[in-house]
Amino acid sequence: MSDSDKTPSVKLPDARDISRTSFTPHGINRGKGSLKRPANKAELRKQRIRQTGVGLLVLAVIAGVAGGAWTLTRPEENFTVTGAFNKDPNVSWPEVEPYTKGRTEKLISGDGEALKDGDTAYVNFETYQWTGAKEHEEKNSSYAEGGPTTLPVGGEGSGFKRLDDAIKSAKIGDRYLLTIPVSELGETAEQTDLAKDDNVVFILDVVSKQYQVTGEHLAQDDKSLPKVNPGKEATDAPTFDIPKNDPPKELVVKTLIEGTGPVSQKGQTLVTNYSGKVWRTGKEFDSSWANGQPASFKIGEGQVIAGWDKALVGVKAGSRLLLVIPSEDGYKDGNKDAGIEKGDTLVFVVDVLAAV
Repeated sequence: MSDSDKTPSVKLPDARDISRTSFTPHGINRGKGSLKRPANKAELRKQRIRQTGVGLLVLAVIAGVAGGAWTLTRPEENFTVTGAFNKDPNVSWPEVEPYTKGRTEKLISGDGEALKDGDTAYVNFETYQWTGAKEHEEKNSSYAEGGPTTLPVGGEGSGFKRLDDAIKSAKIGDRYLLTIPVSELGETAEQTDLAKDDNVVFILDVVSKQYQVTGEHLAQDDKSLPKVNPGKEATDAPTFDIPKNDPPKELVVKTLIEGTGPVSQKGQTLVTNYSGKVWRTGKEFDSSWANGQPASFKIGEGQVIAGWDKALVGVKAGSRLLLVIPSEDGYKDGNKDAGIEKGDTLVFVVDVLAAV
């Protein structure tokens, strides 16, 4: 979630970017997903709307949040949106033609942390193409496609000043209803199959944000455990070496940096950076830092090895942990492809970036 020459440099990822796909050797998914070739022209048209018309229009629609000059003052023309925050909303449509001017309404005011420039927000959203009085079609829903997706806050790369201003004004816990007519999309409208009088409608929940792992490491006095050294920059992968002694027989969980974000709960999606080594060989068998992107997965529900499920529930976002995982909580029978033998102890350094 490839851009044409006219595509903005930053766009809201597809709802499938945080997904549950195949496992890596230790049970962490990091699949990007793939696009299937449409079977016919009708399906191609739908895909074009979904990829360009929806993916790009997210930016244009959200760009009106902070600068909306119109209010929903005519009850007979209003949408009715029901359902709890961060749950798939129910939308009732007004019996009018699509609006000629964009409109923005905050449906729920959150009491969470205000977003700021440089943050990465996690949002759930639902998008519709509105073509006439009570005529509409759902185009995308992160609620139904794997959960929250990331949205950059501010920065130089968005290409949409109004987008940066809008998201910076939001708080975690906010829900917005956003509409924008094709006539206000400008250059973006040329890349869609939307008619000139159509609207794009969004329901947007600001679920959480990504937390930086910063601060000094806590004391590491136990010389029988690996010592972790931070990288030069906060975003660099930490380094660690395995000591010569035998590994501990029980699961070890050490907090190296305590974060300031919300505490992770069973069933949430965690977003993490990590590096994993085999104690016996000292060799790294997997690393999200080396792979170039964080990994996401449900925690506490068996989607990852038992050691991760046990260690990563109840952790504050923004924390760094050292995990030493015996074979019974890792791979009892080993994993040949990863260089893990039966009985091997695994060592991880894990940065918890978000819990959504």
